[in-house]
Amino acid sequence: MLKKLLLTFIVCLFSSYSAGSERLAIVTSDWATAETLSMLGVTPIAITQLRGYHIWTGNETPLGDAIDIGLKPTPNLELVADYNPTFIFGDNSILLQHISEMAPTSNISLYPFKENPWESIINFTFDIAAQLNLLQEAERVTAQASQKMAILREKIEDKATPVLIAQFRDDRHAWVYGKNSLLQGVIDELGLTNAWDQPTSDIGISLVSIDQLARTGGHLLIIESPAFQATIRNRLENSGIWRVLISQREGKITYLPAKYWPIGALPSALRFADSLTTALTDGGNGS
Repeated sequence: MLKKLLLTFIVCLFSSYSAGSERLAIVTSDWATAETLSMLGVTPIAITQLRGYHIWTGNETPLGDAIDIGLKPTPNLELVADYNPTFIFGDNSILLQHISEMAPTSNISLYPFKENPWESIINFTFDIAAQLNLLQEAERVTAQASQKMAILREKIEDKATPVLIAQFRDDRHAWVYGKNSLLQGVIDELGLTNAWDQPTSDIGISLVSIDQLARTGGHLLIIESPAFQATIRNRLENSGIWRVLISQREGKITYLPAKYWPIGALPSALRFADSLTTALTDGGNGS
């Protein structure tokens, strides 16, 4: 009840800026916010490091004619001003103070999670929707997300085998996704168990060596990140150490296409859920 009252208050507070979402010219320095806005039917006009987001997600998120305004810590403020934004979302309070004269600002970030991962993802969607008077749309997209996750959960027959989600940093180290990660939220919602139970960072990852990765049990699923596709895959395939390590693994290895941002929001969570379910039900491209 308190949450709904707070959301209602926020809607009233920002109503003067949100008479119609189609008239909003929104700028954001956060990819999780950008894809959430798109899901709510509002395409930002400008996003930091947009090219990098497209490389990661394969243009899966419709971002229309949004422009790239440079690096997240140092966006091109002159370019932002030229587009006369009506609202600016970010997660850098110092930067937002400098640009607050351009338009109303909101210092919002999904990470680190304040509740369990899935609940945090849903609440983040509502938090953004509340500031733009889009709560009805948030209700719709989150309900659809819950329905989709229920369907995917039913498709997975083997829920007993733990999964181990990894992303290579280079040919000797990998990030493993555990508690506090977006991917953990999906794993939980699908009724699966994460094989990785070690401490993680604020975004839910642990840095491990490839020998530690190979020794950890469960079904190993490797995210084919842009860096992996560009250089790391070839190095691993030519690495005698890696070949020996994976030959000693008892668990299966599968490669996951990366058409989602692992530190994203609900849209990325749903695309990862699709990818993971396909890998676990169709066999994926495992070994």
